[in-house]
Amino acid sequence: MKTLKTLLTTTLAIVALSSAAFALPAWKGGPATPAMKKGDFDNLKAGDKVALVCKASDSIVVIDIKDQKEAQELCTEGRMIHCPTCKKEYKTTFVNPTGKGPGPQTKVVIVNEKGEPCMFFAKILS
Repeated sequence: MKTLKTLLTTTLAIVALSSAAFALPAWKGGPATPAMKKGDFDNLKAGDKVALVCKASDSIVVIDIKDQKEAQELCTEGRMIHCPTCKKEYKTTFVNPTGKGPGPQTKVVIVNEKGEPCMFFAKILS
């Protein structure tokens, strides 16, 4: 009986660990992306780093924040952002998901010409 219990426990552990390895990327139905909210840009200070992730080209550009003014410019609605890999310009917009907890949680989303999200910002933890 102890051998059967050990076998079942081992099998369940292998299945649980292997399923996490095959998770889809966020833009293909996987876990949600760590998109920054508008308020997150208020907390950025000189020396912080932000990743600009392009889902279309699977590229990342690291932006070194020089001051609070630069951080606020990154999340300006309507600002055009150039992707060096795609060689295209994308527009910064705000999305306010409904029913996601108390208070405004406006996400900064960068969309293509069709209005589909294609880029996002993520803070790099140091």
